[in-house]
Amino acid sequence: MSICPSTEFSLEAFPLGLKGWHHIQFASPLRIPVTLPIAVAKSASGGPTIVVTGLVHGDEFEGPSAISRLFFDLQLHAGTFIGLPLTNPWAHAGQSRNTPKHFDGLNLARQFPGLAEGSRTQQLAHLLYQWVTGLLGPNDLLIDLHSAGSRYEYLSMVGYHPTDDDTESASRELAAAFGFRNLWQIPDSPSSRRTLNGSIARAGIPTIGTEVRGFGGLRSLDVDLLVNGIRRVLAVKGMVADEPPTTEDVPIQTTHQIVFSTSGLFNADVDLADTVQAGQPLGRVLTIQGETVETLIAPVDGQVWAIRRFASVHPGDIAFLIAQPI
Repeated sequence: MSICPSTEFSLEAFPLGLKGWHHIQFASPLRIPVTLPIAVAKSASGGPTIVVTGLVHGDEFEGPSAISRLFFDLQLHAGTFIGLPLTNPWAHAGQSRNTPKHFDGLNLARQFPGLAEGSRTQQLAHLLYQWVTGLLGPNDLLIDLHSAGSRYEYLSMVGYHPTDDDTESASRELAAAFGFRNLWQIPDSPSSRRTLNGSIARAGIPTIGTEVRGFGGLRSLDVDLLVNGIRRVLAVKGMVADEPPTTEDVPIQTTHQIVFSTSGLFNADVDLADTVQAGQPLGRVLTIQGETVETLIAPVDGQVWAIRRFASVHPGDIAFLIAQPI
């Protein structure tokens, strides 16, 4: 497998009809270069480029498994497919969501577009952003695969960012084509703008992001959902021989995030996929002695799309995502 510096990575350097695993190296300004496996399939004809990323968080295992499973028997009829299954190698090696604390403890998914003069995670974000934006354009697509990780459980959802432009329209159509019933308009916030998918969408490149159940596992069902969704998008883009899928008319929903304001032990009173009403108690935070120190209340009518499963909580941790049609 060849190694290519990210600054020299060019589709023109790969021959037509190529399919194989290679390595891409992200170097300066990193003190120690990072070399990551990358899957490249280039058809014998022109067409769009799709980049699929996984393991931005080190405890989300479904994305890399979906990339490798899809790539094994992928036969492209047009365009180029690029899979980057391991995006944050430090978090993956540390078996943690974020980069380990002895580096900088940062969440890569909140550092984009990065900072060349920053810490290790910020520098990697800078290099990844430069690589993706140099590779993709308005006719291409980034698919950023996520899951609930080890401390949460999510319903499967596919999302896009509200950028109020042609990029949003293209992203929304491709998100709908992915085939998940939960179609998510990701709320605009300073935090969501600093994700990989949020920053790339605002660079004028169609982008979708996914979430699947997670909970620290690797269920074949969740991997199958992601593989099928990527294949559906490839078919819509005319990159594989599959018939373009019929897209169901599902409601677009947004989510309301509920966070803890205290520390303690979390006891949920509702479960994933439950329907809730505004003002309904959703759960409690207890002290070790069993005293209730916080009661979480639903801010809106909606459905529980995400729930905290790891019972020990601190202020700022997410408790629930409540979805509501737009």
